[in-house]
Amino acid sequence: MTTRHVPRPILAALVAVLLVAPHAAATITPEAQKVVERFLEVTGGRETFLAERSMRTKNSLEAFGLKGTAETWNVRPDKSASLTALGPLKIREGFDGKTAWRIDQNGKFSLRDGKDLEEAKASGYFNNDQWLMADQGGGDVTVKGSEKDSTGTYTVVTVRPPIGRPHDFWFDQKTGLLSRSIVVTDRGTVVTRSSDYQKFAGRLRPRATLISVQGMPANDARAILDSVWVNLAIDASVFAPADQAVADVRFLLNPAHARLPFHYGERHVWLKASINGGPPEDFLLDTGASVTVIDSAAAVRHGLKVEGRMQAHGAGAAGGASFSEVDSIRVVAQDGNGVVVAQQKVAVLSLNPYLEPFFWRPIAGVLGYDFISRFVLEVDFDREMLVLHYPPTFRYSGGGTAIPLTLAGNIPVVKAKLDGQYEGQFRLDVGSGSTVDVHGPFAKQHQLQNQLGKTIEVTGGGFGGTFQSVLGRMKKMEIGPYSWEMPIVSVSGAETGGLASQDYAGNIGNQILDRFKCTFDYERRVVYLEPGQRYGKRDRFSMAGLQVAKTPDGYRAMQIVPGSAAAEAGLLTLDRVVTVNGKPIESYTADQLGRIFDGGQPGEKHVVEIVRDGKKRKLSLKLKEIV
Repeated sequence: MTTRHVPRPILAALVAVLLVAPHAAATITPEAQKVVERFLEVTGGRETFLAERSMRTKNSLEAFGLKGTAETWNVRPDKSASLTALGPLKIREGFDGKTAWRIDQNGKFSLRDGKDLEEAKASGYFNNDQWLMADQGGGDVTVKGSEKDSTGTYTVVTVRPPIGRPHDFWFDQKTGLLSRSIVVTDRGTVVTRSSDYQKFAGRLRPRATLISVQGMPANDARAILDSVWVNLAIDASVFAPADQAVADVRFLLNPAHARLPFHYGERHVWLKASINGGPPEDFLLDTGASVTVIDSAAAVRHGLKVEGRMQAHGAGAAGGASFSEVDSIRVVAQDGNGVVVAQQKVAVLSLNPYLEPFFWRPIAGVLGYDFISRFVLEVDFDREMLVLHYPPTFRYSGGGTAIPLTLAGNIPVVKAKLDGQYEGQFRLDVGSGSTVDVHGPFAKQHQLQNQLGKTIEVTGGGFGGTFQSVLGRMKKMEIGPYSWEMPIVSVSGAETGGLASQDYAGNIGNQILDRFKCTFDYERRVVYLEPGQRYGKRDRFSMAGLQVAKTPDGYRAMQIVPGSAAAEAGLLTLDRVVTVNGKPIESYTADQLGRIFDGGQPGEKHVVEIVRDGKKRKLSLKLKEIV
């Protein structure tokens, strides 16, 4: 099969397969049987195929402007492992038939669970060509139809594995060879094209493979099959999980934990961190970031060497990213307590064009999974205190409740429920200032927009761009034993990116998380939620219905919600805001203005002075609840 000669973890964005529940008993239709038998015959015969019990391959690889190699090991029926070395990145993955694991680009070992474990099982099925067995390996094989394009005419066969999304295989009607496979994934459609069939180890196999994600041409990966070995003895240790403790963390004073103050502003967690011994800079802490990110301007300031280029997903869209390595990331409190994480491979993205207008200040980067996963992470929103615990010695002693979690890639996920009946898997996203962002597919499945009552349309944003959402209230939200009434829920209109995920129901942001002291223990797969001062608060949306963005030519009104106080006062989008309550707009921080407009009480009046068409005007806003 075309995909088994290229390891799946070239990067997760290329090959993450959207998975569904286990399928029924195996079947193959007579029409599909003919296509399969012809493919086996032209590639060397069924007996030759059945004689292959194990296989190792080696490939030359080019992707993201980088070069490297990719090796795979497979043993029937379902064992699979791979090693990808691409530029500065080296990633290992394995599945021994029961347990799936990964060692990432920074050497961090993790067991895979939830959807990731299902994905590994599906990978073992396809990498070992189980659909070609007499019983289809427990899957179903049917003919979907025929397709014709400029390259030829194809019979399309759909293979439904016992667990996992179906693959559509395109067989060339002229040659009988497998030319293409198509998989609809959680964030896009992955197309694998196979060509240049040559004989390797007794069978015709595609020497050239091109893996593409539709709409993301910068992520094309090209592999050339160099060598194939069959029926060699492969040691079981190749597939078995092997926890490799990384020694890249140093606690500066206390070896058990570090207490670090943070600023909770604009509903985000801000930390001061130093890159390569430089001065402390503003970073966001983000459990929703699968990697640590350095802003491209900060990378230039620090003289970081940048390699490669790929398209990366953000909250609602995709944008460009490169790779680099930093010698150290240092986070230290005034008393000298803190941590240093060494030799980290990071992503380099242009963050500030998307984020600075709304935060009113630049950020140097985002501390994501690569940083967070080294610790048990305690986030105390009330005291604005972060505690990083050393995982082997950590024992929870708080008064919270343990909520089981899984990891979606590198992002924590828990079960949550809306209105007592709409249950799903929700990502816990400390990098989001929202309440609940429900993904479009989940909302459509349960027709949640019909449950929202009065709604407003709002513009959301993140790395990659902006997107529209519909915001309203539902009756109740529950996480474990905790619940609250009338939560504000945003139904995402994003068509790509993280908020368009089909695997997960939505994202839970800081307007919910800040109700608790949150302790994330990735190793033990649990998050402890302990109610805090904000636990009983009522969800609130802006009482002004106005968002002010800092732009190169001043502070601009960027979003005027219809029916809001700002709209009734006569503000228009792109009005330049110069004063609020008689004070220059520059004298406020974004957080201070938010406390006035978002945290005020209904009926409060505030005067906003604007410039429109070169003329100054003073407008009076009377705050009101609009949702």
